[in-house]
Amino acid sequence: MSAQANGPGAEPGGSEPGAGPADPVLADPVLAETYLRLIAEAELRRGPVISGPGPQPHRVWLAATTLAAARVISVEAAWRVVARFEAAAALRTGNRAQAALSGIRVPGWVTQYGALQQASSRPGASGAGASGPVRRGAGRPGTGPTAGAPEIPAAVEVSATLPLPAEQNGWYGEFCLLSLARTDSRAVLTVAARWAGQTRRAAVPCPRHPPWCEVGAVDDRGISYQASLWDGGNHDEREWWDCHLTLNPAPAPETRWLEVGPGAHGRRVRIDLGAPPGAARIVTGPVPPASAAARLLDWAGDGLLALEAAGPRQTAPLRDRIAQILQDLTGAGALQADDPAVLRLTGLAWRLGLDLGPGQPVRPVTAAALPPAWASLLEVGHVHDGPDAIAPFTADLPEIGGGRFALAGLRSARHGVTLHVMAHRWEPHDYGWLTDGTGSAGPPPDLSLTWRAQDSAGRWHLVRGMHWGPESETRGMIKMYLTPPLHPAARALDVIVTGASTEARATVPLNWVADPRDSRPPGPEPGGTSTPPGAPGASQ
Repeated sequence: MSAQANGPGAEPGGSEPGAGPADPVLADPVLAETYLRLIAEAELRRGPVISGPGPQPHRVWLAATTLAAARVISVEAAWRVVARFEAAAALRTGNRAQAALSGIRVPGWVTQYGALQQASSRPGASGAGASGPVRRGAGRPGTGPTAGAPEIPAAVEVSATLPLPAEQNGWYGEFCLLSLARTDSRAVLTVAARWAGQTRRAAVPCPRHPPWCEVGAVDDRGISYQASLWDGGNHDEREWWDCHLTLNPAPAPETRWLEVGPGAHGRRVRIDLGAPPGAARIVTGPVPPASAAARLLDWAGDGLLALEAAGPRQTAPLRDRIAQILQDLTGAGALQADDPAVLRLTGLAWRLGLDLGPGQPVRPVTAAALPPAWASLLEVGHVHDGPDAIAPFTADLPEIGGGRFALAGLRSARHGVTLHVMAHRWEPHDYGWLTDGTGSAGPPPDLSLTWRAQDSAGRWHLVRGMHWGPESETRGMIKMYLTPPLHPAARALDVIVTGASTEARATVPLNWVADPRDSRPPGPEPGGTSTPPGAPGASQ
């Protein structure tokens, strides 16, 4: 059975009553905890046990988070072994204070991940009855939802460009507004921002940050809203910044329209909040049952291919990390060495030229024997032929894995795709766990949902990274970075969200906006210059 978080005094590796359905493949939690203890004892015989200052992602941490993610051991059982190991390691170095704190200071991921496991596996968690009736507009205008009412993300397509006035540095920019995603308490515009031109030829070099022009909004009842630009990313040399423009307070559910601005020459963009839904088509269906351990290996395979396609990396750390995951899952009895999930991942590693070391089965496989997404990336993972364009669209997904999502447009570039998503009750916890490991502040990877995409030309896309707003103003907004880039001939995109038992597939149209300058009045600011024809991002 799948081991869930157990309370104080429970049996080692035991499960919490009512924690949900068991994994299809039986695993012995006592055997898994024994395996973890043996790993800890072996590490204690090594020296130094834990190197470097501060919390380090050592071997016992990595094994514990692997087994907790595979749900063959509860997070409390994993933490007990880790705490005792760290206390013993601290005593070996003479650090008695650290040894005492190891058993008292419980890291945040123990409670956080335990709550995630219980929420995602609770019977009925994916149905409307688990959270009460689904509704929007329960709160007072601008104050958020009624207490206890679920916030359901919804999106409205905008597809407009707001030219911005010139700044003191001589440059003027523009906000390409893709969509407005909102709940009763949040409203966020997804934006592609860039510098569009200069007001004078003697202007300073192009800034290395997105335009910071202050804009606002007003609705049909005359209520004003403050707009704040967030999630601009690092300051560097780039043409586009994918940002989020947050409206405060959130518009009331009965609001009919918004006007965002003012931009250059007093221009404003009107957003019809009552516009009919877009042309997205959403299909849901069951997925074949699989154990959490098997899902972990498939998730690792997706991450391995996405990183490989994104660019050259140091292969040795990644190879060793994959080998450790396989060793821990097979050693703890979560999977057999000839399990199809094990053979898929080792076959993929063989195709990528990664030697996983002795003890791992190596069976040459053809691309046809791998999942279609993996075969696609093996074939075209390193291409850089994506269209340099923007696709505004919306799609409101049904509840899956306990979360709700609204797709709010994307920006395509030659090297990849940035997809905007508003999420409720789901965050991509420790998405870099495969490459970075985890320290005491990071939980195991959350396998409740996986994301993939396939464009209408047949090319598959995997997630190479995510960025989500940690601040309250952008909480729930996620930027997903997909690789490889979209096929130049793609006219639609399937965004596929897969849970433990259900899959949702949203087909959205790619109505490309090749250059947002086409939608603004001709000519630059008075006396200014804009990007000349033929330059990157200019109209062809």
